[in-house]
Amino acid sequence: MLALAVVLLGGVTFANVHLHGKSQVHEATRSHLSELNMLLHEESSVLWKAVADRNSPVNVARELGESRMRERALLKALQGDLPAGTLADLEKSVAAYRAVLDTELGLLGVGKISEAKALEKRETEPRFGRLNARLHSLEDQAADAADLANNIADLALGIAMTVAVAAIGRLLYRFEREHRLTTKANEEMLEQQQIALDTLAEHEALIRHQASHDPLTGLPNRRLLTELLEGSGGHDQALLLVDLDNFKPVNDQLGHAAGDDLLVGVSSRLLSAVRADDTVVRLGGDEFAIVIAGGDAGIAVRVAERIVTAVGDPFEIAGTEVRVGASVGVAISGGGRDGNQLLRDADMAMYQVKQGSKGGFAVYHEPDVRLIHQAVR
Repeated sequence: MLALAVVLLGGVTFANVHLHGKSQVHEATRSHLSELNMLLHEESSVLWKAVADRNSPVNVARELGESRMRERALLKALQGDLPAGTLADLEKSVAAYRAVLDTELGLLGVGKISEAKALEKRETEPRFGRLNARLHSLEDQAADAADLANNIADLALGIAMTVAVAAIGRLLYRFEREHRLTTKANEEMLEQQQIALDTLAEHEALIRHQASHDPLTGLPNRRLLTELLEGSGGHDQALLLVDLDNFKPVNDQLGHAAGDDLLVGVSSRLLSAVRADDTVVRLGGDEFAIVIAGGDAGIAVRVAERIVTAVGDPFEIAGTEVRVGASVGVAISGGGRDGNQLLRDADMAMYQVKQGSKGGFAVYHEPDVRLIHQAVR
C-alpha cells in the first residue's frame, strides 16, 4: 500500500514538473511576443520623434538598427516555440513592416514629411495593426496554453496527493503522536538551552563592557586605554591627554549632578572633534584621553585644536551657561617608547599647559625633549 502510494506520487510529481516546465516555455513565448510587439511599435515612434526633435536620419537609423537586432534575437528565440509555418508568416510580416518604415525613413531624410505621413496612414498603420493583432493573438494562445498546462499539472498533483494521503495516512497516524511529543520535548529543551546561552552571553557582554567602559559617559576607561597602547604592535601612536579647566567650580556651585551633565556634554564634544577611527577615553574625574589612529603628528595637532575650541564653547547646564576650558597634552610615539612612556610624555605636555594660560595644548617632542605650547583661545 505504501509502496503503491509512493510510486503514484512519484509518477504524478514527474508529470507535474514536466507540465510546469511546458507552462514556463509558453510564458516565455508570450513574453517574447509581447516584447517584439513593443519594439515594432517603437520603431514607428522613433521616426516621428526624430522629426519633432530634429534628430538626424543617421541617429534614427542607429536606433532602428539596435531595435532590429533585438527583434531578430526574439524571433530566433521563438524558434521551436511556434509552429514553423506560423513563425515564417510572422517573419514575413515583420520584414514587410520594416520595409515600409525604411521607406518612411528615406522620405524623412530628404525632408518629404507630407509624403511620409501619407505613407504612414496608407501602409504603415494598417500593416502594424494587422501585425499587432497577430502578435496579440499568438500571445493569447501562449497564455492559454500556459494556463492549461498549469491547471492540468495542479489538478493531477491534487488528485495524487489526495490518494497518497489517504493511502499512507493510516500508516503514519500511530507514529504522529509520538513524533509530536518527542519534537515538542526537544524543542522545549533546545529553547531552554538557547535562553540560558543568550542570558550567559548577555551577562558576559555586560561584564566585559562594564569592566572596560565608564558608567557615566559610556566611553572606554583607563583599562581599555592600556590595552590599546599595549596592543599597538610596534606601530606609531599619538596620544592626547585632556584635563578640564575650571571644572571644580561647577561641582561646587551647581552640584555633582550638574558636574555629571557637564562631563557627558564634554564627552559628546570630544567624540565630535575626533575622527571615526580615533578612540576617546575617560580616565576618571575630569580627565580624558584620545588615541589617534596611525600616530600622525599633524592630525594629532589638528584634533587638539578642535578639542580646545569645542570644549571652550559655553555649555547649557541646569539652566545656566557654563564655561570651562581644555588643557591638552600631545605625545607621539617613536624611538621605541612604550605606552607608559607615551602617557608620561602626554602628561608632561598637559602639565605645561596647566602651568601657563590654560585653554590650549602643548606637544611633547623627541629627542630634544622640548615642550611647545600653542594657546588656541
